[in-house]
Amino acid sequence: MANIFEGKSQALHELLANASQDDQATVLIPDLQRPYVWGPKQVSLLLDSILRGWPFGTLLMWKIDQDDLGKIPHRQFWRVVDRTAEGEDGSSLGRRNPPASYHMVLDGQQRLQSLLLATGGDGWGFKLEDRIWAEELQGRRSHWRRSKNLHWSRACLCLDLQEFAGGYARAGSIVAMDFEAVLQWAITDPSDGQSKFPKPESYEDPLPKTFLLENKGRYLRFARLWSEATPNQNLKEADFQKRLRDILKDLEVDNDKIEKLLHPLGELMTTIRDVKLSKVTYLELLPFESEIWSEDSYNDAIVNIFTRLNTAGRTLTREEITLAWLKVGWVPETTGGRSAADCFNELHAKLRDKNIEIKMDDLVSGISFLWSVSSNNGKLLANSDLLRGNIIRPMASDLAHSWNNICCAVLDGVDAVIYRDLEYGAARQYSSLNALTIIWAWLFLSYQWESPQQLTALQKDAYRKKIDRTLSGLLDRWLFASHWAGRWAGSSNTAMTGYARDLNSTLNKLQQESSYEKAVPILKDRFENLVSDLIPDASNHVQTLTTPARERVSVYRNLLWVWHRLDTQRWEMSQIQLRERKRKHPTVEVDHCVSFALWQKKVQSTAPAIPASDDAAEVINSLGNCSLLEKTFNISKSDQSFKSFLDQVFEFKENKHLIEEWAKALALTPALIDPNQIDSKTLAQEIASRDKAIRDELIAFVRGNKARVDITDDSNRSNKHPES
Repeated sequence: MANIFEGKSQALHELLANASQDDQATVLIPDLQRPYVWGPKQVSLLLDSILRGWPFGTLLMWKIDQDDLGKIPHRQFWRVVDRTAEGEDGSSLGRRNPPASYHMVLDGQQRLQSLLLATGGDGWGFKLEDRIWAEELQGRRSHWRRSKNLHWSRACLCLDLQEFAGGYARAGSIVAMDFEAVLQWAITDPSDGQSKFPKPESYEDPLPKTFLLENKGRYLRFARLWSEATPNQNLKEADFQKRLRDILKDLEVDNDKIEKLLHPLGELMTTIRDVKLSKVTYLELLPFESEIWSEDSYNDAIVNIFTRLNTAGRTLTREEITLAWLKVGWVPETTGGRSAADCFNELHAKLRDKNIEIKMDDLVSGISFLWSVSSNNGKLLANSDLLRGNIIRPMASDLAHSWNNICCAVLDGVDAVIYRDLEYGAARQYSSLNALTIIWAWLFLSYQWESPQQLTALQKDAYRKKIDRTLSGLLDRWLFASHWAGRWAGSSNTAMTGYARDLNSTLNKLQQESSYEKAVPILKDRFENLVSDLIPDASNHVQTLTTPARERVSVYRNLLWVWHRLDTQRWEMSQIQLRERKRKHPTVEVDHCVSFALWQKKVQSTAPAIPASDDAAEVINSLGNCSLLEKTFNISKSDQSFKSFLDQVFEFKENKHLIEEWAKALALTPALIDPNQIDSKTLAQEIASRDKAIRDELIAFVRGNKARVDITDDSNRSNKHPES
């Protein structure tokens, strides 16, 4: 297969011209890129490096034919980067229409934008809050209290002639100078360079103002020097000195200072001229050619290049590419005037408020799945789809029009999970967002069906209660069994592909029904089938999960979390905090019933009853020898019996509860509580018997024959159902 790129180079001044010519720019930024994030100090440092002759670095450019430009969301470079509360990112350039081709900057946006802000022209630069200027340039924090009237300043990059003269005298040449102190951001516009809010008398401006009498003849806009440094190799320093004399006179610099500045500034101008003529190397990704690539293979390659680029210290993800498309094609009229970014950020914040700490990428991925189920015939987005406007552009409109139902499905699904005390995260009840996404999708289908229906108030109420009841009855089994069945292990894309297809077929059936009494069984059957398909693999997991290591018994945590809640008496006893000392804070953790050290003593004293050490470890670290309890002691690390700890617990010492009743509820026989009087073989049989009983109950839970007793299902609980 032919290379998708070839090496190119271009003079720096030509590259910047192609990016900065108003209404004629042909160098653009794909919206798939992250925004410009550099600050004024980084711009100064970049210019300092270039003037010293240090390398600019290689760029990555994507050549786009005119006909393909509309397929890629894109933006222009900025004249002014506005990061104030009242700004809208500043003012951007236009683009030429239509040239033969454009170039999209895939890697190098920060560097190109920075050079444009420094050299682009009068008024180019940053508009920032004064406190940001102070932190960025002086490293000082503003002591003024934040208010709605934040002070801001708009500044351009200037050459401080006073510092320049001193720096040149010390260095002896331009390439030896440190330009960090010479390049100064300054306010050049007396009428619109600062906010108009009143300031206290003691207010300290973070930037110099070039138009003040005290700064007369001191600050020269760097863009003026750049513009006058014509990229002509035949021009000499003397030629530039002639231009400089006029520039300095316009700046009202004293005559004696002009004479002292002409030579060092002339050398600077020749340096700038050489910089402008220097070649910038870049890799050019070639435009699509049907004779060389298939469209799928080309698009897939481009997206993979995007996602593998290291930008701002981390890779660009396919979810960020998806969100970029959504921002471009969103229909804010359908979401109360809110943009795609507003909508996703608000939903993300609401999930955080519910302690669902997920990344924005995960949220975009989940909502993309909902769209695939409802609007893309159950087909997940492929990499190659991310560059197909005819496939992904409608996604933004579809999601915008369904956004209310999407939010309700996401938030109601989370509320249902929280109501059942199920937490997301490592070492929690579920750790895969895919499992939660399926719940979102199922609820989304139910809301999408309901929205256009003309249901009476009683019909709505009945429909919603049936949906809630179905979700409550199957949610526990779905979340636990899908994990136990290994649906989310490794790459789960295959599983999600199947679920998207199944849920889409459910949608097709729903769309043929207008009666809620027929719609509910369709939705219920789908959820029941999703859970039923998990039974063989989940049951096998429950039956076979073991660990030979004492330190690894935490793998039983979720199995025991469920098991303790499958019997009323067991759950009541499980909630007793086992405290030896009042001040010590108890923790919930998996612990042995018979300690490892105590077991080893028994094995050694009764050998060869269980001769193999591996067999011994398997017995003592089995599920049957573990419980999930809230306690202040650790049995595993001791050589004492369980009873010796229980005898110190307040509730048992004061006869609030009997140890025998407590142990019976947890299926702990007297031999497991106090094994001192039995041999290892008998003890192993006791553990094996309890192990089988626990696993049998958990398999009954997987099959739907046992349910949690710690939660009262209430279909009338408050949910944020969408209005019809």
